[in-house]
Amino acid sequence: MNAKDLIALNNEKRKQLNEHNRNYYEDMLVYIRSHLLLSEQQSEELLMELLDHLLEAQKHGKSAEDVFGKDTKAYCDELIGQLPKEKKRNIYAFIGYLMIQLFALITLATGAVELVAELFTDVDDTVYLGKEFVLFVIECAVILLVVALVMLSVRKSVFCDVLSTFGSKVKEFLVVLFAFCLVIGMFVLVERLVPEFGYRIEAGGMVRILFGLFVLAMTWLLNKKFRITK
Repeated sequence: MNAKDLIALNNEKRKQLNEHNRNYYEDMLVYIRSHLLLSEQQSEELLMELLDHLLEAQKHGKSAEDVFGKDTKAYCDELIGQLPKEKKRNIYAFIGYLMIQLFALITLATGAVELVAELFTDVDDTVYLGKEFVLFVIECAVILLVVALVMLSVRKSVFCDVLSTFGSKVKEFLVVLFAFCLVIGMFVLVERLVPEFGYRIEAGGMVRILFGLFVLAMTWLLNKKFRITK
């Protein structure tokens, strides 16, 4: 089975665990999956093997600690050290795929906003391709940085004993709020700092929406043919 099928099967079989074992196992699952550079296929095969092992042990009245030990993080780190990295071409293809989808969604969003604005006021439809390209590259870099920070935060908190306390919840909220403010702040800042340059075209709200839909359709076809997201 490919990684996508393994994930779906994992979601179903995980329901057979009792609450304690499920919470223990899901901490392992989140921690392992948060290492985005590992081979997705090998990671999901490992997680399925761990789940099957735990389900079999549960039938004999054993807990997750009896099977994997009390130091869950150390056990997972040992397993992660044995997993291969994802192939670079797969990583680049996946990141490129997500960035193109992001571009399409941004185009759709700005087109929708502009289309509504056109109902109430005159809107400048001029687009400078040079500036738009630079903005897109910077926005992608910021989003990748935020994703890396969020994954790092997840890895540090997933096995924390005080995860359910009020203070920990506040910390999680502040991390998410910081990430959100960072993205919005950087988007606004670079929009103001990057000068207008490059080839100039006129693209109103409807043009942006149609182009965004076209790009989304193309990414869907490419993903269906080459299975970029597995």
